[in-house]
Formats: sequence, C-alpha cells, structure tokens
Amino acid sequence: MSVADFPISVDNFPWLVLFGLVVGGLGGFFGVGGGFLMVPMLNVVFGIPYNIAVGSDLGQMCGMSTAATVRHMRFGNIDFKLGVLMIAGTALGVEAGATILEILKHSGEVVINGRPVSLMTLVMSLVYAALLIFLGTAMIRESRATLKRVAGKKDLAVAEAPASPIVLRLRTLKLWPMVTLPASGIASISLWVILIIGFLTGFLSGMLGVGGGFIRMPALVYILGCPTVVAVGTDLFEIMFSSGYGVFSHALKGNVHLVLVLALLVGTTVGAQIGASYTRKAGGPWVRFGFGCLAFVGVIMVAFKLYLQVVR
Repeated sequence: MSVADFPISVDNFPWLVLFGLVVGGLGGFFGVGGGFLMVPMLNVVFGIPYNIAVGSDLGQMCGMSTAATVRHMRFGNIDFKLGVLMIAGTALGVEAGATILEILKHSGEVVINGRPVSLMTLVMSLVYAALLIFLGTAMIRESRATLKRVAGKKDLAVAEAPASPIVLRLRTLKLWPMVTLPASGIASISLWVILIIGFLTGFLSGMLGVGGGFIRMPALVYILGCPTVVAVGTDLFEIMFSSGYGVFSHALKGNVHLVLVLALLVGTTVGAQIGASYTRKAGGPWVRFGFGCLAFVGVIMVAFKLYLQVVR
C-alpha cells in the first residue's frame, strides 16, 4: 500500500500528537528513537501499514532525536567521536534494510488458519517480537543483578553493568586500526567492531523503521562497555544521521506520509526534551530495567495484533 492509498483522518491527528508525546518521552529517557514501539503501535492502534509506518516514523525520529541530542549535549552525555565513527557503517546498513522492506512490501500474502495475511506484516511482527523478547530479558536480568550489587548506594548514575566476557574479549582484539574513546572511558578498541555494530543497527533502522537505538544502546553498554548515560546520549546523536538517511531512502520509495510525520514530530519533540532531563536522575540500572520492561509492552502489542489477524 502506498501513501496515496492511506489518507490520515483529521480526527486522528490530535491522538497521533498525544501518542508521539508519550513515545518521545520514552525515547528521550531511554536513548532510543522510540521506533521500536512507534512502528508496531502505529500498525496495531491506528491500522497504518508497516511500510508507511516505517518511512514516516523515520521522519519524525530525525527531528525528535535532534531535540533530545541538544538536551543531552548540555549534560555532557555524548561521545561525539564514537557517534561519528558509527555513521559510516550505519549508512550502508540503512540502505540494505530499506531494500529488504521494499521486497517484502511487494511479496503478497500467505494464508494462515484460512485467513490471508500480508507476508510483510507477518515477517515484521515476528522479527520485532523476537528482538524485543531477547533484549527485554537480557536487560531486566542484568539490571536487577546490578541493583542488588549496589543496594544502599546513593549514586546510581554511575552504577554500571559489570564487563561481560564479550566486552573483555573485544577489548583485547587487536585488529587494526585501533581507536581510543576517552569520553566513554575506552582506552583502545578495534574500529571494525564499531563499524559492524553501526551496520547491524543501520540495517534494523532501514528495515524496521527504528533508529537502531533499541539494539545500539544495549550494544554500546554491553559490547563496547560505555557508561549508560553516555550510551543514551551518543545513541541519540547517531540516530539523527541514520534516521535522516533512512527517511530520504524511504521517501524515494513512496513510504513517507508527511501529515503523519508532522503529527508525530509535534509530540515527540516535546516528549524527548522531558524524557532526556530524567535520564541521569534515574541512574543507569533503573534506565536499563525500565528499557527491558518497555520491550515487553511492544511484544504484547505486536502479538495481540497478529492474533486478531490469524485466529479470530
């Protein structure tokens, strides 16, 4: 379905703005563009086809992440060097992901339980659910363990996850060229590790309509070993570029609805400013715990919509 086939009702505009305000607040707080909830919920709640939801969400995400980045910049939460290094890998990943979505958009339907279901809807729903379950489970387990470890301490902003075996292994990988990231407290790490993370999260951005933050933020914390508050700010900085490139690519494919972008952008820009101001106050463990819980909200919404399509 193209943008021309899906006009946005005037009655839905204020609800979309309110929806954007809530998701923008969550995005600014957790350091994600909000797309990992925005896209499936636009499909579930408002009935917007995935391809239009993806392209339009990338549009609002570019504006929202810019506003949140300015806020985090004032708090010194951004590692600009790391963000710039990830952009090259991200751009390649975005184009690859957008191409896959374009193929799914024209792939027709499959019959499940006697009902026709768009192959694009089925694949996107399953991918979202699998990723969110994995991330939600991992982050809840780790954050709870960290909260127990630092119980009684007042300053949770610096209570970080202990270095995982993956982090320790990657830090000893001497694959030239090596770079230092003083703002993240990383003395030396291979540039290839950063580029690969950028490509994978860019692929998710292009295919799923997310800034890649719901993968990148945990990757920065658990793989690179960045402090949580720095990972949040750096992730939003990088999202500005990945979403900007993504919306350009999807606009060429007819997947961007300008009215929908405007409605969401009004809400998310305000919400992102509010959410960003509370990140450091909450502390790293609680940010990660809330992020994990939020992931399961997305799983429930996606599963319920798929259930209505194939069972009832």
